[in-house]
Amino acid sequence: MSIVSLSSSKGFTLIELLVSVAVLGVLMGLVVVVLNPAHFRNQAQDGRRVSDLGKIQATLELSFADNNQYPATLPAGSPTDPDGGNYTYCPFASNMQYQLCATLEVVDPTTVSGCITGTQGTCAGKNCCLTNPF
Repeated sequence: MSIVSLSSSKGFTLIELLVSVAVLGVLMGLVVVVLNPAHFRNQAQDGRRVSDLGKIQATLELSFADNNQYPATLPAGSPTDPDGGNYTYCPFASNMQYQLCATLEVVDPTTVSGCITGTQGTCAGKNCCLTNPF
């Protein structure tokens, strides 16, 4: 007489599937924490801010070459901050000097060429300001 087993199925049990899903969930959570996409996005935005400041500075220098003074406001069509606002432009009273500022989120401002802390008007306290090169 032979005994036939009723539990001879060839699949996974519910417990095995739940443990597998839990392990995958923990691993995915660790990957997100390690990669930290928000940090990389903020670094990219800081890079764009520095690039934009350079472009605006070049435009201001062209304006100075044409008019022998810097404009009172940013030129039309100037790039805007990645967060949607405008960069802070602070011309000095004589229109012979200016500070052009952005607030960097991640990048150390001391590693950016020509970057100083703002001191003029609404630029005060901004951590990355460019000034006229003269």
